[in-house]
Amino acid sequence: MHLPDYSITNKILNKVAEIERARGIIENTFVLPFSQNSLKKEAKEKKIYNLLLLEEFDVSLYDVKKHFDSLSPHLNQEILKIIEIESNLDLIGKSKTSWNQKIKNLNQKIINTEKVYRIKKIPNKVLPEEILAKTTEIGNWLDSDDVKNTHPLIVAAIIFAELEIIKPFEKLSTLSNNLISEMFLHSNNFKIIEYVPYQEIINLKRYKYNDSLDYVIKSEDFTEWVDFYLDCINQQIQILKDKYMLLEKEARQKSIPQVERLTSRQQRIYQYLIDYKFIQNSQFSILFPDISEDSILRDLKTLIEQGLIVKTGKTKSSKYEIKH
Repeated sequence: MHLPDYSITNKILNKVAEIERARGIIENTFVLPFSQNSLKKEAKEKKIYNLLLLEEFDVSLYDVKKHFDSLSPHLNQEILKIIEIESNLDLIGKSKTSWNQKIKNLNQKIINTEKVYRIKKIPNKVLPEEILAKTTEIGNWLDSDDVKNTHPLIVAAIIFAELEIIKPFEKLSTLSNNLISEMFLHSNNFKIIEYVPYQEIINLKRYKYNDSLDYVIKSEDFTEWVDFYLDCINQQIQILKDKYMLLEKEARQKSIPQVERLTSRQQRIYQYLIDYKFIQNSQFSILFPDISEDSILRDLKTLIEQGLIVKTGKTKSSKYEIKH
């Protein structure tokens, strides 16, 4: 049976321990719902943005935000599909199919075609006719007792590297490979990963990413890569932990913030202002296509009365912004 070669070094053990400690603190820290949802949304936007950068999409973080909120008349359907898949990794990962099928299914769902495996030759990558056998080996390993007895973070690291070395898919292979590794974490109840945009660190350290993968190809040893992957997650989860602790401290020092008492629609307007800085009457129908302008104006009036936003200008040219 296929068994990846790697060593559990003290560095790897320490990073797993640090990640688990941070995870424990986050999961046991009280953060109010609006703040928690806002952090989750921000993480997902950064995650998708950096995955698209890995695939060399010409997009900005602002573009990705608009796709999350469906706020542009010219939305890229491929990006929308990626967002949908990323948001449902938990369900996809827990489907009662083999990992061989899950690996193939995820890319199929993203690119919406039956034929997903690469047919072109890529220098220093597995030949197209060998892809099915190689991915089958990985899938069988993921269903094995060896994986059940290994920490899911280490397994997720190896999945990503193994698939990156193969480049199995004709289209969006790196993005799919990364989401497959995350899907494995979801299936093993490591759900905190959706709040951790570690792909940002991968992009910042692209040279290290490439060097670590090259070393796996030359040595067939995943140790250096696992250390790199864990370091990317650890950096971001420590940032998240600090945010959670600060938000809990603020929540304990103050009464329940006014934003937590708002209706869901009013909270959405407030979140929109956090993301896009201001809103005008002309944007109401884009944000809430089924809600009347009068209803939105009443919500904005409530936000002004609560001291959360300010209004400048008059009539149709009015602009609403967060009060600083």
